[in-house]
Amino acid sequence: MKYYIVDSSSDWSVVGNHYPQVYDFIKGYNPDESANGIFALYDPFLFPTATPNLSGLKLASGANYTDFLSQGFSGDLFLFNEKAKSVLDTIHIDKEHKIYPAKVISLRKKMEKDYYMMKIISENFHHVDFANSVITRNVDNVKMPIEVSSCQEFMMTYRNKEKRGEWDRSLQFSQIKMSQEFYDLHLDLFQIGKIDFLWYASPKFVNAIVAKGLTGLQFEEVEL
Repeated sequence: MKYYIVDSSSDWSVVGNHYPQVYDFIKGYNPDESANGIFALYDPFLFPTATPNLSGLKLASGANYTDFLSQGFSGDLFLFNEKAKSVLDTIHIDKEHKIYPAKVISLRKKMEKDYYMMKIISENFHHVDFANSVITRNVDNVKMPIEVSSCQEFMMTYRNKEKRGEWDRSLQFSQIKMSQEFYDLHLDLFQIGKIDFLWYASPKFVNAIVAKGLTGLQFEEVEL
């Protein structure tokens, strides 16, 4: 089925000449988890118990404000403004997600703008059709296939290798096929997880972004 990989725009005339657009903080902002800052969002399996303080995000010098902003904090996070949120509010996002208010400050432009940050916890890995997907590991720059036929078999291999300290972070999908159970969810924005933390979107999401003329993203068509 047709989907799209979602990535930050590489059109420098739009996003400016710095990537990522947001990766640092204004003076006085404490990002630590102990201060309920942005680091409180870093646990890959949990949401913070309280609304995190995201008021000190700094727009990089040379970067422009766009509707979606690239950020250098975590691959589980998505940063966007009110115009973008109006689209996100109309689509079906992976159910394990939360949206928090944020502020992005440009010291160069002496400007502060309201944004939102979304955290997602993916549970879609168990929806992969392993029998029709290909997982590889990089061995001397050669992609070697890993033979697994189910999520249970993959997780058993994963846990055994973790215990022995042998887990190979070069593992990746060279081909992904999802199950019918996943397609029946009709998700418009999601991640797969475990070894694949790309953002994926449906044609509905991409068409809405294009129709609204929202900036900051680019898309690559894929089959899942």
